[in-house]
Amino acid sequence: MKRILTIKAEEGMVVAGDVYNEGNHLVISRGTVLTKEIIDRLKYYSVFDFFIEDDKPIKLNSYNMDDLERHIFSEYKIESGGYYNKIKDSEEFEVFEGLFQESVKNIQDCFNDVVTKNKEIRVEQLLDSVKKITDDFKPDVSLFDMIHCIEEYDDLTYIHSVNVALICRIIGMWMGYSEADCDVLTICGLMHDIGKVMIPNEVITKPGRLSPTEYALVQTHTIHGYNLMKDLDLDERIKYAALQHHERCDGKGYPNKHRYENIDSFARIVAIADVYDAMTSNRIYRKGICPFEVISAFEDNIESYDPKVLFMFLERIAQSYVNADVVLNGDLEGKIVMINKYALGRPGVLVGGAYVDLSRQDNMEITALK
Repeated sequence: MKRILTIKAEEGMVVAGDVYNEGNHLVISRGTVLTKEIIDRLKYYSVFDFFIEDDKPIKLNSYNMDDLERHIFSEYKIESGGYYNKIKDSEEFEVFEGLFQESVKNIQDCFNDVVTKNKEIRVEQLLDSVKKITDDFKPDVSLFDMIHCIEEYDDLTYIHSVNVALICRIIGMWMGYSEADCDVLTICGLMHDIGKVMIPNEVITKPGRLSPTEYALVQTHTIHGYNLMKDLDLDERIKYAALQHHERCDGKGYPNKHRYENIDSFARIVAIADVYDAMTSNRIYRKGICPFEVISAFEDNIESYDPKVLFMFLERIAQSYVNADVVLNGDLEGKIVMINKYALGRPGVLVGGAYVDLSRQDNMEITALK
């Protein structure tokens, strides 16, 4: 069994297990043979990765993939847990988790008050709960690692909102934004998914496959979010972050298929934080993906995101793992010693005393932090 990113899927591959989206809805079943239409469906439902059988793809009459999509990932090793278990066992994480839970409770209460009681958003209270975290902990990738260690709660929306807010705030600090702009960007992250509370619960919690109509309904959360906040006394960037965080700079997003120049700059940042958290965080149906897999996925889709923000973000993440011990496919172990600026997801690694440039080794990749 092999794990691949959806962007690397090719026709004829056989799915090794049921595939769910981040809402835990079945998208395709085990044993499905991939066709172009099914691959498009996986992308449509924002499925980032899934397992396939080890056998070679079944030859299909419609097989006509380009060289990039013919590349098949080698066996993906699920996070062994050693790296993250050390974090979970630390006193620092215990403090972090307490502050995180407080922030999740605040955002949950805020969403409910805005939707059911038509109350104003308590911006200062929300900000304080997030800033306690970034003030008490170094605002770098070590904070992202602690986010990765948070266990599942009953409602993923609120956890995800806090995660995105933390990532947005760190990006703003890395970009050299003013304190005021970092505050606005933090609220953008916290409120970007408020529209999801307007989607019928039976659709959000449906155990089976979402129909195209149901998925289209889920997509309306961006419009609902904007409408909930449009008349509130809030910075306009917060409202547009809710509306535009699923827009893509190449015009392939929703709801309006806007391109770079028509997407608010803070919404472009939220889009990156949103996807990074979705891919690296643990879900009920899968473990979070290794950061270097995620970096490679972003690099394969550069045209979808704000390049200035994305390159800075990915480089800071990659550089932070220099000297980290890692696991490569084939159960090899190594140490990252050099970052390749032109292939951030494929650094230079020492393996058994030998230097290996992963950017020149198509059959080798980092699958886990050790």
